[in-house]
Amino acid sequence: MEDLIRDVRVAFRGLMRSRGLALVAIVTLAVAIGATTSIFSVVDGVLLRPLPYPDADRIVRVGALTLPDQGGGEAPFSDRGYWHFHDQNRVYEAFGGFSAGTQQAPLTGDGPPLQVNVALVTASAFDVIGVPPMRGRLPTAEEDAPGGAPVVLVSHALWVDRYGADPGLVGRMLDINGTGREVIGIMPPGYDFPNGEIDVWAPRQLDPASENFGGHHIFGVARLAEGITVEAATGDAEALIGRFDELGYTQQWFQTIFSGEATVRTLKEDIVGDSRQPLIILLGTVGFVLLIACSNVANLLLVRAETRTRERAVRMALGSGRGRLVRHVVTESVLLGLIGGALGTVLAFVGTRILVAFGPASVPRLDQIGMNGTVLAFTLLVSVGAGLLFGAFPAVRVGSRKAVTALRDGGRGSTIGADRHRARSVLVVGQVALALMLLVGSGLMVRSFQELRSVDPGFDAEGVLTFRVSTSPAEYPDAEASARFFDELRGALLDLNGVEEVGGINTLPLSGGGAVLTAQIDEFPTPEDEFPPVFLARRATPGYFAAMGVPVIEGREFTADDHLARTGAIIISASVKQEFWPTESALGKRITHQGAPARVVGVVGDLHDTGLDVDAELFGYKPMLDSVGGAVRPMTMVVRTAGDPTDLVPAVRSTIERLDPLMPLTDVRPLSSYVDQSLSRTTFTMSLLLLAAVVALFLGSVGIYGVLAYVASQRTAEMGIRLALGADGGTIRTIILKQGLGLAAVGVAVGLVGAFLLRDALDSLLFGVSALDPVTLAGVSLVFLGVAAVASLVPAIRASRTPPAIALRAD
Repeated sequence: MEDLIRDVRVAFRGLMRSRGLALVAIVTLAVAIGATTSIFSVVDGVLLRPLPYPDADRIVRVGALTLPDQGGGEAPFSDRGYWHFHDQNRVYEAFGGFSAGTQQAPLTGDGPPLQVNVALVTASAFDVIGVPPMRGRLPTAEEDAPGGAPVVLVSHALWVDRYGADPGLVGRMLDINGTGREVIGIMPPGYDFPNGEIDVWAPRQLDPASENFGGHHIFGVARLAEGITVEAATGDAEALIGRFDELGYTQQWFQTIFSGEATVRTLKEDIVGDSRQPLIILLGTVGFVLLIACSNVANLLLVRAETRTRERAVRMALGSGRGRLVRHVVTESVLLGLIGGALGTVLAFVGTRILVAFGPASVPRLDQIGMNGTVLAFTLLVSVGAGLLFGAFPAVRVGSRKAVTALRDGGRGSTIGADRHRARSVLVVGQVALALMLLVGSGLMVRSFQELRSVDPGFDAEGVLTFRVSTSPAEYPDAEASARFFDELRGALLDLNGVEEVGGINTLPLSGGGAVLTAQIDEFPTPEDEFPPVFLARRATPGYFAAMGVPVIEGREFTADDHLARTGAIIISASVKQEFWPTESALGKRITHQGAPARVVGVVGDLHDTGLDVDAELFGYKPMLDSVGGAVRPMTMVVRTAGDPTDLVPAVRSTIERLDPLMPLTDVRPLSSYVDQSLSRTTFTMSLLLLAAVVALFLGSVGIYGVLAYVASQRTAEMGIRLALGADGGTIRTIILKQGLGLAAVGVAVGLVGAFLLRDALDSLLFGVSALDPVTLAGVSLVFLGVAAVASLVPAIRASRTPPAIALRAD
């Protein structure tokens, strides 16, 4: 221990004597370690940290898989399917369910009206999660049965923000969506099942005697029994799906919808979703930056080791062995790594705050990201590991027998062989290769982002304000009353200054959610052994397509008569017309959709609903009311303006308050924000990759510059001889430039091979561009060679301007 303390003191004094080198090394390491720690904190919060539930690794999501042409994803359960799994499974301690999507409902009383997010969950789902309320109790089986008492649990955030953490809230009645509901419990902070946006939980009240097997709306969640694996649970689930015919499912369901396979995955895997691969790639990216930084610091220490030959010769003359010299170098390197890591921790703290503040909402568990003991332990490990890594090269050189002989010679006249520079050249080639791979990745992401940006969403988002309102059953007891309100609201908004058009729809494109229903086309009846076509089902007001900037290709938009007189109108998207009537008009064709017969009155342009990277879907639009009623309580209003849409917000609020003072106004934002939101994850990933690539490019160019500057200084005598024998400055510059470009060219070649090997990982992040896109590969290679040329130019010019007499005296 005494020797270690002495080595640390000696290393610290040595670094203080070389403050410039130490400062450059520490800053380089701090930036790289800070970036690595920041991204690791995201990986830890999203991927590694367990969910805050008891035995969370035993909580799984359960569902049936659809066929590839139906998306190949998980299908929610129908009522009968849910009870089939609930009653017949042999592998779960508890099996529960929750409704697909989140319902929004107005909460009135105790302040201004507030739109709250309501989750409908079965009582058994609370048993699955295993988290009791912090106050009150969970719903009983009787309350979760059809006709049970109207009870709710509220979130900790709603309890604090709306009711000031009043302990008397339990037992009180709340007016939610026009219905009085008793508060039976308050959930603890951080409880975020099924998502972190829930304000209120209400019992799902499923009927065990329900005959419904065709409508799928319940997601399954379960707790594995002790000793049961996910694989065993998957086998049990597939056996239960194989018995779906007992519930009423015909064979055509397995020919056109179900694949017969099941999905059973942990709840954490379900929450993380497709975020895993981008985060792992980002962590690997900053790992590359850390390797480049270590390479740079290793080059600095190699140069420093070679300038301290006399000092080491004296140490050896006084009895220091090679092992002691190696230990001294390693101690100095680790000390540098620890100091850089300490500063990097501060940068990581700031960087993590920035990532959380600007990270897209699509990144799951964003609130779980932060600095903790695991992240700090990771930083310590990286700091020590980095010190050992970049200290290995100078340690090996100092400890080699050839190096010991050179140390004994120690003087100015020592010869400089090619092996003396080989280690530094290898490090530079590695830097260039890693930096080029990062540049290729970021360049491909930029190209992919440009391709996504160029996708026409099908609507014109500029100058459009959107907001969401919902009518309550108490004030608007039926669909007709609700439709009259939206007619009145549309008319009032049209009267505002600057408003060009107004419309409404129950689910806005790119907002997530919305119903998908089967359709029956009179002209093309579905055979008994096939499944009918499926359209995205939407209900819209007059003026919606004009307000959205969606072109009417054939026929017309909805009019007030379509819902007031229930004319039985339907508007289809262009893709529906192209599939069924590619060479003739679709007007007047009869389609039964959303349970009501209708005739086509218009064809509108295609829209991207799921995302810009997903093909436009088949749409069927119905008016607010038809022969079977209508579902228009929650509507998103679309207001096209002549100026900045946000300037209209105060007037819109005043209009809503005048029409219905108890109606909450939510989700007020420009339509363009939905497009930005759909691109948010790509933008986030691209920005981080681009930042890492710029840092890598800078470090790589600095590495080339450092090596060439040192090589040029060591070849001063050689250059003096060349100049004395008649060589001009251009010849000297060419020699240095060729050496620099040679290193860069080898690095570029190795980097291109690395990019080829990583193509599969990159493919999953790209849209509209190949991972081996020749334009990107060629462009990035030329950029790096250009930067290498610039980095080589300074030492080349300096060497060419050295007077021969001074150069010759250097030896």
